[in-house]
Amino acid sequence: MKIVGYIKDIITKIAELDSNRLYIIDIKEQKSQRSLQQNKMLWKLIHLIAKKQNQDDMEVYCTLLERADAKSDYVLAKPETEDYMRKIFRGVKFIRQQEVEDEIFNVYKVYLGSSKMTTKEMTELLNITIQLCSELRIPTL
Repeated sequence: MKIVGYIKDIITKIAELDSNRLYIIDIKEQKSQRSLQQNKMLWKLIHLIAKKQNQDDMEVYCTLLERADAKSDYVLAKPETEDYMRKIFRGVKFIRQQEVEDEIFNVYKVYLGSSKMTTKEMTELLNITIQLCSELRIPTL
């Protein structure tokens, strides 16, 4: 069961639960997430940029996330795990190979991606995307 609402509504719903049962309750403040319109616009522009530069959409996406200084981390993984990593992280950028204890590993920069961004962060990413479109003379209206 998931309860979403203001605290007074949540307390009312909790009070209605069976008092003889054990519950785990996790309360989180709702964050302002990016809108579906922002997401649709972002991916349309990413596709136009990729087409103009003869690149893959995900390459452009990672470049834009990097320009926006999006939340990221570095991961050391076996080369054969790259497909799996691309399922876990929205953006995965190969950095270099590195030898560790006589084994070859890849270093990746991984991004959480725009689906985890607030409206403010998404607006910044869109502004950077629109700026790149302008540089490439891609119309954005």
